[in-house]
Amino acid sequence: MKALRQIMQRRGFTLCCGLFLALLLSTTVASADSYKLAFVDVPRAMAASDAAKQARDILQKKLAAKQQEVSAMEDEIKAMKAEIEKRKGGSRPDSAPDPENELRSKLRDYQRLVEDNQAAIDRENGRWTKKITEALLKVIEEIGREDGYTVVFGKGQVLFAAGSIDITDRVLVRLNERTKKWF
Repeated sequence: MKALRQIMQRRGFTLCCGLFLALLLSTTVASADSYKLAFVDVPRAMAASDAAKQARDILQKKLAAKQQEVSAMEDEIKAMKAEIEKRKGGSRPDSAPDPENELRSKLRDYQRLVEDNQAAIDRENGRWTKKITEALLKVIEEIGREDGYTVVFGKGQVLFAAGSIDITDRVLVRLNERTKKWF
């Protein structure tokens, strides 16, 4: 008899919990109609923005200039290697500098130049990416507030969304307006 009472009490508790959850869910679903949702395709907005295109152009020009410097040093190294090969077997005076040591030194300089150039380009890219991302997030927040959105998702987190809640194009237009004075 005691066991039956415990089972009934547990079922009663379970029934009460179930009713409470049903009531809570129905209230949440009813109030969910008042939510206004949107999403932004952030990678597309970043890539298609005028600021990103201009930043890419700037980076390409800097990379081309640095590549000329690297190519000139590569030519020097090739010439040094050819000279060493040509002189092999011949003797050099003891007081003359060792061409192989000079070549090793030039190769170290070359490696350092390549690494420094890559680091400079990476820093510049990071600086532009950060600046554009900050502007993009401000634009998304402004549009979200202006239009009364409850939540604006990034497209990467959305599994399904009606096209009507995609505000990427509006964000892109405003981002382009905001960043056109940067260049």
